[in-house]
Amino acid sequence: MGLGSMRFYSEDVTHMPNIKDPVLYNAFKDLMAVSWSELPDSVISDVKNALSKNTDDKAGKEVVENVFCAAKAIEEFGGILISLKLEFDDSIGMSGEVFRFRLVSVKLFSITHHIIRLMI
Repeated sequence: MGLGSMRFYSEDVTHMPNIKDPVLYNAFKDLMAVSWSELPDSVISDVKNALSKNTDDKAGKEVVENVFCAAKAIEEFGGILISLKLEFDDSIGMSGEVFRFRLVSVKLFSITHHIIRLMI
């Protein structure tokens, strides 16, 4: 490869997996079409039905299983993040007013503690 020449990294790469079974392919497309923040029950049941059926397309079944596991993990992780955000909002207030109040209280306590130590 010489100077100034172009190299195409994705020249021979396919981005969609080769799923031969039409039921598995439809389940894959359904998973890719929905938001993974909250998976619809209909998609979950369709994917579970597609994965439970016997098929000769083992590679396609593995792809759909992996995508389904990833979607469920992202859905659960998103729920954890939302719970953490709500806990932070509850503890410091939506605009941080509770945090500012606590910071002022800690500073006042620290100053008072130093004054008392100086008096002793």
